[in-house]
Amino acid sequence: MSTYQPLQDINVCELFKEERNRLNLSQKKIADFLGMSSKQVSRWESQIAIPADKLSLLTELGFDVNYIITGNSSNSLSLIPSENKALQPSHTDLTVVPQYDLAASAGGGALVVAEHPIARFELSSRWLQQNNLHNKKLTVVPVRGDSMEHTLYDGDLTLVSLVEDPTDAREGVCVLRFDDEIFVKRIQYDFKSKGYKVTSDNSAYSGFFVDADDISAGRFSVLGRVERVLQRARKVD
Repeated sequence: MSTYQPLQDINVCELFKEERNRLNLSQKKIADFLGMSSKQVSRWESQIAIPADKLSLLTELGFDVNYIITGNSSNSLSLIPSENKALQPSHTDLTVVPQYDLAASAGGGALVVAEHPIARFELSSRWLQQNNLHNKKLTVVPVRGDSMEHTLYDGDLTLVSLVEDPTDAREGVCVLRFDDEIFVKRIQYDFKSKGYKVTSDNSAYSGFFVDADDISAGRFSVLGRVERVLQRARKVD
C-alpha cells in the first residue's frame, strides 16, 4: 500500500461548498475576487480540488482553509505577515508548517521564486508525533505536472520534510533541485558512482542520472522527502 495518502478521507468539494454557504458568498462573488470565471469555481464544488495559490487567497474572504483540507476547523492556513509570527501556532496542540513560494514540478520543472514563507498550515502535534514527523523540519509543497502519476497528481499539496544531510534522503519520492529548477521525482542513490538515478512514476517520462560531478559542483541537491499528501487535487479511484 502506498504511504502517500491524504490525512483523511475528506470530500474537499463538499467542504468548500459548506464554507461558501457559511459565509453567504455566491460563486460569482468568489470568481470576481479571484479574477476567474464562475464556471471554474463551480467545478470546485463538484469535480476538482482548489489550487494551493487560490486557497491562500480565499482566507482573505474568511474561508477556514484548514476545514476544507482536513475537516477540522482551526483557520490553519493564512498569509504570513511577518517572520516573527510565522511559527506561532494558534493552539498549543498544533504545530505550524510553512509553505514557500515555490512549486515542485512533476513535469518540466519550476523556477524558485522566493524562499520566504507565504502561507502556513497548522497540523496536529499529536498526529505529527504518531507519524514520527514532530522532530523534522517540514514544509508544504504543491506539485506541478503529471510525471509522478499515479503517486502524485498535478495540484496535490504535499507535506515535505526538508533535509540538510543528503544521506537522510537517498531513495524514495523527493523534492530535488537541479540548477534553478525544482522537481519531485523518485530517486535511488548509486553508491558505486556516487550519483543518483532519477525516475518518474509515469512511464511516459524518461529517467536520467545525476553524476557526482554535478553534485560536487552544486548543480544538484535533494531538498526534502515527500512524507504525505495533505490534499489531493483530484479524486483517486
